[in-house]
Amino acid sequence: MHSQKRNIALVLIFLCLFAAYVGFSAYLFPGQIILIGDKTPIELPRLFALKGENSVSGKEYLALEPGENSLTLNFLGIIPIKKTQIYLLEPTYVRLGGHSVGVILESEGLKIAGFYPVVQPSGIETWPAREGGLQVNDVITHADGIKVQGIEDLERLLDRSELTLTVKRKGQTFETKVYPADSITGDGRQRAIGIYLADPVMGVGTLTFATADGMKFAALGHLIGNADIETSGRIQNARIVGILKGERGAPGEKLGLFDRSDTKPMGLIEKNTSLGIYGTLTEPLDGPLVEIAFYDEIQIGPAEIVTVIEDNRLDTFSATIDQIFARREPTNRSFVIRITDPRLLQTTGGIVQGMSGSPVLQNGKLIGAITHVFVNDPTRGYGALAEWMALEAGAFDLEQALESSSLPFLI
Repeated sequence: MHSQKRNIALVLIFLCLFAAYVGFSAYLFPGQIILIGDKTPIELPRLFALKGENSVSGKEYLALEPGENSLTLNFLGIIPIKKTQIYLLEPTYVRLGGHSVGVILESEGLKIAGFYPVVQPSGIETWPAREGGLQVNDVITHADGIKVQGIEDLERLLDRSELTLTVKRKGQTFETKVYPADSITGDGRQRAIGIYLADPVMGVGTLTFATADGMKFAALGHLIGNADIETSGRIQNARIVGILKGERGAPGEKLGLFDRSDTKPMGLIEKNTSLGIYGTLTEPLDGPLVEIAFYDEIQIGPAEIVTVIEDNRLDTFSATIDQIFARREPTNRSFVIRITDPRLLQTTGGIVQGMSGSPVLQNGKLIGAITHVFVNDPTRGYGALAEWMALEAGAFDLEQALESSSLPFLI
């Protein structure tokens, strides 16, 4: 009798735990899902399946139609547990890039590069900025509530005996007081607070793509400068005038020319992120339309890159995808690419600085962009996924999908 009661108790405990697993699994599974690409798998709890009018899931992909799909989360494939709405975005096309661009990235204010002593007429040295608590890499955004973007904006206020500066430091904003002092210089007497200002961040990179209308662009595939400081700027048309060939232990470089003073930039930078720079072009990019490939379409094997190695001429070169990493979160190191094209290897030694952002194609689709070179093996480097970059650039038409799902779960 005692053994029978114990068995009944064990069965009840098992049933309670089993019911808890079923209920908790169903609770955690989202009621609304947005899928980007029809080859995106959905991770289901064990013993569950998704079923709909034309779709069944197990280890296979869902057979979904573009737009909204109604499915049921079934336990053991037969017991309906929960309704789920899945919105499938249609294939997305972008304008292929590969063009070399000059990048000029500026801070929203005055970035401090260093300090110098202000020598007063009496010969006494003072350090107004440093004594006010300012540090290198601080960005002064306002003085006495007035926005300062150039040094001339600040100079106009230095005749005041006291200035309240608004300063950004490592994502935080605070105010501090400084006391401008008379200074004796080679140009005579003037007022100063003793700061050196940093030049804009500049370099040569590669435009990856533009949205289908040719206006929104993505480039580089990685962060440039400091995302908390350098937040805006512009890109200019650039031409490559030489190549510093890369070697083991010494990455090479594209030598590019662009006019930083050009009053009509190629585009304006609006975002500086770990996946590159993004913004709006002043004129539409007239490149061929290519489809964005999604993670599960990328394969180990042959690929191509598009880049410039001479003047402004686009060339296509052969490469190989050697490794693909798990897609857990947006990163600029999603796969390893190896240059195999003899001509490119002869000219550059592989991947060089300035090649960041070069589009990577496989089976006619854009799979990503080159982002980094291996210092000890310049023939190889990392790449970022095109789907992540397309999300940053606003290439996906998410508006209708978001309207159909109040709490979207993006896969």
